[in-house]
Amino acid sequence: MAHKAYPQIIEPEHVYRGLNYLFGCHPYSNISFVSAVGTKSKKVAYGSNRADFSFIAGGIVPGVLILNPDFPENKEDWPFFWGENEYIIDIGASYIYLANAVNELLDKN
Repeated sequence: MAHKAYPQIIEPEHVYRGLNYLFGCHPYSNISFVSAVGTKSKKVAYGSNRADFSFIAGGIVPGVLILNPDFPENKEDWPFFWGENEYIIDIGASYIYLANAVNELLDKN
């Protein structure tokens, strides 16, 4: 939406980077925050079914937390860090919106 409103300020590259971040192109590691998407993705999470150590393909986790004094953390083996490893429904909706925005930009080119 920001690119559509201000294309001279928000370039398409910024939209692509948002999706790439979710797919594992971020400073902490190469783990995709979308389960079952990418070469290395989240496999241990706390799902909406509240099952311990669950896995839901397409589930999206918030990802990296910054802890004082500026240490990035993303524990892969313990699902109960809700800020890192809990599948969040509204992030799924945002992911679909972002993926469609990237698809629309790619169709223009």
